[in-house]
Amino acid sequence: MNRTILLVDDDQRLRDLIKDYLSEKNLNIFTCQDFAEAKEVIKFFIFDLIILDRMMPTGDGVELISYIKNKSNTPVIMLTAMGEHDNKIHGLKTGSDDYITKPFEPEELYLRIIKLLKLYENINQSELRIEFGDFIFDTKTQDLKKNNKEIYLTEGENKLLIKLINKRNNLLSREELAEKEFDESELRKVDVGITRLRQKIEKIPKKPQFIKTIRGKGYMLVCREI
Repeated sequence: MNRTILLVDDDQRLRDLIKDYLSEKNLNIFTCQDFAEAKEVIKFFIFDLIILDRMMPTGDGVELISYIKNKSNTPVIMLTAMGEHDNKIHGLKTGSDDYITKPFEPEELYLRIIKLLKLYENINQSELRIEFGDFIFDTKTQDLKKNNKEIYLTEGENKLLIKLINKRNNLLSREELAEKEFDESELRKVDVGITRLRQKIEKIPKKPQFIKTIRGKGYMLVCREI
């Protein structure tokens, strides 16, 4: 299995141990020692899976999970210390796909990695195209088409639609859709972006069929997979 994995942990001894073990399993392992370094790497490289520590000197692993999931559908395994039960729950709610408690056996981590990679491989094969009404969004090319005619979206509209598609048929709060969670101007941008998307997708934008408003909570994209 020739897959590329990013390991983020400030413990050099643990990083070296995991890298050596997983490399022997024919996995390509890249490492980062802290939050800031990992965030820069993720901007420029795509990984098949990311393993990250819950707490690091320059940032919270949960915050990094949010950053990762807003950019891609990359699976994430979170490493936690013994007794951090609330942190595990928080991580899973934020988007972590799995967690493993320190100390752990490298083989257990490897088996969890293989399980997630196979799961996401099946998901990616079955979710290449998402349909809503006459529209089809290709998750690979990130193109939106209506009756085979491409619909132009601005960069901001495209990012917003991708977030809705990644959590399709599920509620997303305005904060989750915003670039900066607690910035009121960003929340207003979300509302404007939703309005513009509806103008391009909905037959009657004020009575949307696909991008639904959940009053007082946020928005939801109603669609089906083909």
